[in-house]
Formats: sequence, C-alpha cells, structure tokens
Amino acid sequence: MKDNFNRKIKHIRFSITSKCQYSCLYCDSEGYSKTNELSVEEITKLCKILAEILDVTKIKFTGGEPLCREEIVEIIKNVSELNLYKDISLTTNGLLLSEKAEELYKAGLNRINVSLGSLKPKVYRKIYGVDTLDQVLEGLEKAKTVGLDPIKLNYVLMKGLNDTEFEDILNFCAKNGFILQLIELHEVSDVLGGNGDFYAKHHLDLSPIIKDLESRATKTIIRGSMQNRKVFILPNSAVVETITPSHEFCMGCTKLRVGCDGNLFGCLYRSDLGKNIKEALRNHQSLSKYEQIVKQVVDSREPFY
Repeated sequence: MKDNFNRKIKHIRFSITSKCQYSCLYCDSEGYSKTNELSVEEITKLCKILAEILDVTKIKFTGGEPLCREEIVEIIKNVSELNLYKDISLTTNGLLLSEKAEELYKAGLNRINVSLGSLKPKVYRKIYGVDTLDQVLEGLEKAKTVGLDPIKLNYVLMKGLNDTEFEDILNFCAKNGFILQLIELHEVSDVLGGNGDFYAKHHLDLSPIIKDLESRATKTIIRGSMQNRKVFILPNSAVVETITPSHEFCMGCTKLRVGCDGNLFGCLYRSDLGKNIKEALRNHQSLSKYEQIVKQVVDSREPFY
C-alpha cells in the first residue's frame, strides 16, 4: 500500500506499552497515549492483519520500554509463529536485556536497538535519570552471546552532555561488532517542542561529523529503503548509520506506527492524525474494514519537515 507521496509502507513500528523505568532527557514518548494497552491476543491479531493488508515482513516492537511488558516473550513468540515476518526487532533501554535476551532470541527475535548515550556512569545517569550503565553493558554482552544480530546502539549526540564521547563509543562498537546509530537531537516532539531551552542548549548539528565520516569511510551506503540514511564503513570496521531530521529524511519514511492503545498513525510527530483500531479488533470486523482503516491512516502520511 502506498501513500499520496508514492511511498510504500515497508515497516511496522509497534509500541506495546507506555511503561518505562527511565526518564530520558529527550524522550518523545513514541506518540502513545497512556490508556489501556492492547492485549497479547489483540497485538498478535493486529500484526497478522497488517502483514496481510500491507504485505510487510518487518516489524519493530517499542514502548515506553517493551521489556517492561510482562508478556514480551509471548508476544515475540506469537508474532514469530505467524510466519509472516522475516525481520522481528525490538528497541530497548537495555536494563532487562541480560535477564531476557536468551528467551527473546529463542522466541524468534532477530535483532535489537539499544539506547546508549554514554559510557561514563555519571553522564549516563544525567541523560537517563538512572544509574544502570553496568547492567546495560552486561545486557549487551548477553545479547551478543545468545545470537541477536545485528545489535545497534542508539547514540543521541548532545552538546555539553556526551559530545566528547563519539570516538570512544565508535571504538566500543568496532570492538564488539555493534552498529552505531548516530542521531541528531530534534525539536519537534511535544516534549522538546515545549522545552526549547533544552534543544537550544544541547542541539549539535551533525553535518561536520558526517562530512568527517565521509572522508574517513572506506565505503558509504545510502539506505534508500530506510529514510535515505547514510551508512559509513570505517577502516577499523566500525559501521555508523546517521539519522538527521530533515525533509529528505521524512520523504524516505516507509513506516506505519501502532500505539500501545491501538492507535494507528503515520508519523511520530502527528499521532493526532491517527485512527484507533481497537474497537474494530474487539468487534471482529472483516478484513476489508481493517483495510479501510489502514488506508485512511496511510493516506494521512506526509513529510512534515
């Protein structure tokens, strides 16, 4: 299914809970509202419906913090057993990873993204509001051991907080075989939009860093299927994927998002344009009815930058 800008939906990003143990400085809440979460059965059913309607084979589970959801292993197992998704991934803060990585992998999880804004305990605590860096590093090691691959580290660069750690985190990724996702701080979410002082104080333009990476890279890839992101392969085998907010970035978007309450929406920053599918799920509507709802949401997608 394509939107009005001829962009085909290729990925589902599915929030399964609004709960989280962290209080990240830059949290954008994934566009969810804190209402009743979909049940495991509703999540499984909706994943099946979306795969059939959109012909997608990639899905990423998010939150809040998805590992806070007690039934997370059951959810991954159910979706894996649909045999409709070739790529099942999850984004996490990593706190419970050492405890759950093996179960998740056995249930059918393929890969993970882990937020890692610093390798320094004091800086980590300042960014995330918790003193849990050691547990996260332990979880990363466990995830690598059990076979989750690739493992990507989400590093939001912030001036005056963690901007001196780029090379250290880059080397950490190269040493461990992780992919570094270098992310530029944005200002358009409700959280940051309502706190312009934070953005003004900590935003750092990634352009000079990207230019430097281009000069150092042995190979550069453009992920045309994922928001036209640039990926750099460096001489030490480090892989850096860059994420910068821009109109071009939005134009390359191929995601459909699902909130933990059943709200379908096309853009993280415009969840207000979404349509809730929970009632249809509970009333066991026909596939054509679901298709009508999905089509409305897909048609609402447009690049906002």
